[in-house]
Amino acid sequence: MKEYAEFVSLGHPDRLCDRIVDSIVEYVVSKDKDALCGLECAIHTNKVFVDGRIAAGYKALVIDNEKIREIVKSVYETAGYNHITGYHPYSDELEIILDICIELLSDDERNLRSYSDDQNVVNGYAINNMKTNYLPIAHFLANKIGNYISKDASLGPDYKVLVQLEENNGKYSFDRITVSRQHKEEHTYRLIHKKIVKEIKEVLNELKLDGLEKIDEDKIYINGAGDFIQGGPYGDNGLSGKKLCLDFYGPSVPIGGGAISGKDPHKIDVCGAFRARELALNLVKNYNYYSVFVSLSWSPGEKTPHSVSAYSIDEFNTKIEIDRKLLPPTDWFSIDCINNDLHLDRLIRGKMIMNGYMFKFIYDSIH
Repeated sequence: MKEYAEFVSLGHPDRLCDRIVDSIVEYVVSKDKDALCGLECAIHTNKVFVDGRIAAGYKALVIDNEKIREIVKSVYETAGYNHITGYHPYSDELEIILDICIELLSDDERNLRSYSDDQNVVNGYAINNMKTNYLPIAHFLANKIGNYISKDASLGPDYKVLVQLEENNGKYSFDRITVSRQHKEEHTYRLIHKKIVKEIKEVLNELKLDGLEKIDEDKIYINGAGDFIQGGPYGDNGLSGKKLCLDFYGPSVPIGGGAISGKDPHKIDVCGAFRARELALNLVKNYNYYSVFVSLSWSPGEKTPHSVSAYSIDEFNTKIEIDRKLLPPTDWFSIDCINNDLHLDRLIRGKMIMNGYMFKFIYDSIH
């Protein structure tokens, strides 16, 4: 059986968009935990377009266009597009176009934040392997490799990693690892190949995962299409909410729902997805299932999901529904309960994007 997963860097155009809208949401929610946010972002060359709605604050607005422009520029800087690295566009080169409705959150809307404002199906998943953080092994490896090779700032901020594994009787071998890494014209292929191969071997040796065979160097493919000099927003356009498989569990697990990026934590796509993951984790840990798949379904105007289902899935892909008696009470799934339990208003979602939202929660220093 084959297993695949991908990682894209924070300098990838789509990830820039995700991080922009999530950093805006993170800031707004830190000022008003009931804030309503629905934002999208698109980029190309040096242009950044952000649209949507922000409703937050009691007597004064918590954010304005000037602050949003500051956040956009900071995202580019920290992603590696700055005067120090020499990769364009620099923050002072950006043309930032905003079409965001920014207003106070009315009492009427604030009172409705406990209710779903959309119809949604969200899925959660966990596999019983603590060493992979209870995530599918290919998804875990792609994230670990992707974050490890980011340490070399001389190479470009835009890159991708694709991990392809073959599973046989609980043993995993590599079909290949593919890396596409932006670089400057003076970087030779030999230099790039040597650096990345060395880094991949280092991180795999550090992980020491059971049942994972060592990789042969001839199964590591780097910049197969040739030089990757024109990268980032000058190499491709970007849009928020596109990297759904990366944000959840990789392509082997149905994602359900929609994008997390750009949405406040009262929206079911966000709080529901995090609760579904938490339930899958709890069931795997408490009852020693091989893996667990959870689905939660909401209709508009509901505080709690009208449907909750959980299934154990064994190593042979046999799926059995878990007894409802083993699941938490209905109130545990309410929007308010999820936000209070998980402190979603304190999440640093701009950092969580580095691994995908289901890898681990990252909170501010106050939490």
